[in-house]
Amino acid sequence: MRAVDMVRRGARVSGALLDWWQTARGWRIGLALFALGFLSTLAHAPFHSAPALIFGLVLLVLSLDAARRRERRLRAGFWRGWTFAAGYFLGSTWWVANAFLVSAEEHAWLIWAPLTLLPGGLALFWGLVASLYVRFAPEGPMRIALFAVLFTLVEFARSVLFSGFPWNLPGHVFEAGTPISQMASLIGALGLSAFVLFAFASPAALSGRGHWLVRAIPLALSTVMLAGMWGWGSTRLAGAEGSLTDTRLRIVQVNVDQREKRFANRLPILQTYLDLTMQPGLEDVDAVIWPEGAIPTVMLEDSSVLMRIEDTLPDGTRLWSGVTRRERFPEGELYYNSLAALHFEGGAGAVEAIYDKVRLVPFGEGNPVQLITGLFGFTTLSMNAPYYTPGPGAQTLQIAGFPAFAPLICYEVIFPRFAPRGENRPGFLLNISNDAWYGNSAGPRQHLNQARYRAIEEGLPMVRSASLGASGLIDAYGRAVRLTDPRMSETLDINVPSALQPVPYAIYGNIPWIVCGLLLLGCLQLAVFIASARNQRQ
Repeated sequence: MRAVDMVRRGARVSGALLDWWQTARGWRIGLALFALGFLSTLAHAPFHSAPALIFGLVLLVLSLDAARRRERRLRAGFWRGWTFAAGYFLGSTWWVANAFLVSAEEHAWLIWAPLTLLPGGLALFWGLVASLYVRFAPEGPMRIALFAVLFTLVEFARSVLFSGFPWNLPGHVFEAGTPISQMASLIGALGLSAFVLFAFASPAALSGRGHWLVRAIPLALSTVMLAGMWGWGSTRLAGAEGSLTDTRLRIVQVNVDQREKRFANRLPILQTYLDLTMQPGLEDVDAVIWPEGAIPTVMLEDSSVLMRIEDTLPDGTRLWSGVTRRERFPEGELYYNSLAALHFEGGAGAVEAIYDKVRLVPFGEGNPVQLITGLFGFTTLSMNAPYYTPGPGAQTLQIAGFPAFAPLICYEVIFPRFAPRGENRPGFLLNISNDAWYGNSAGPRQHLNQARYRAIEEGLPMVRSASLGASGLIDAYGRAVRLTDPRMSETLDINVPSALQPVPYAIYGNIPWIVCGLLLLGCLQLAVFIASARNQRQ
């Protein structure tokens, strides 16, 4: 009897909480949704606790359904969508504030901006689409389909508008390299996001009017799809066989706090890189990789740095390093965040290839509103240059004796389908990054998970070199083959795996899964119609 009483009390409490959730308004529901959104980010790296996002999306849908009964429903919908998203994006990006503390004497006073303007601005997308949901959502389980469609569209918009910021898409809740993440080879992270939005919100359809069998259709469909995805992904991984090329690379990782990366410290930092580079086995290595922002100077112009490198490295050494690069013109100077492929022979270094970063970090490397922020004395957070200029576009670098590779510098790796394809398809991806800006936070771990998704989407292995972020080798299935400890200074020698044949997402992009999604929505509508008709006859 005690157990029965406890169950009854639990049911009464749950019912009371649900009643409050559906009747609360104003700042109370806003604060609750903000906290709920913040907790929902536990579904992302490094925790990957999917129930957090399931719980969050279900309660968001129920709250938006309650807003439909308000007198000012559009405003209520916007408020609820915005507050949930503000918490979600704060939980996803709070670590950006660490970058403003690197030069605290200059930028600490601006720390409020990444903690308010960034999540609040991103949340505007969700607030707008929440209003559309409140306006057009039908009664019954089909409202879950509309929810998924609208919020997938807004996630796509967030990924491309105003230079784009596809960080922590809903699809990223599955750790890259696991069975369900393999669906990204077919539908990409955005297609996987559409599934997550539908499946994770589907329990909300159980609430409402109509026969329970009709209301259970979205949840049942989601369960079948989830099982199918897991089964297909498991089969793909079970049959994953890869061969290694003869190309052997040495990744050098140095644990240097971003605050120490000053021009005055460039030679001690350089010596640490050289000491690790010269560890035994260098004669068997085809190229050495240093990460983005390795040496805090305009490296290709700094004679003291270049001379020490030339005096230390043996003849024939190839060094691929992130560098700050400058070009001078009569009318001024341009700075680039670049990857330089250097070949040292006869005591001198020659540049074999250059790639200039295309997608610059807003306010970190470029500033689209400098005319405004300049009034407050702020240009960018950059330490090696006052600003950066974007490069001409993504490239595949061809260096004699090496498989072709596509560089992705830091931020660029979060953008799907950025690497060249077709005749310019590379043999592997090379991601160099400087995660030291964000300290020991969730940011570098989320960055790594998203980098691994690019390998799945392209069917290409990835070599990764990061400062205070995990470096190593990721195979074409997104699995971490070998990764370093981000807190350690060490070298890692790896052989580059062979590429897979181009996967469907790399060839066709988003079109196929959009068509399939529309067909599934049609089937769902038909199933709801048939089930409702049968219930009415009974």
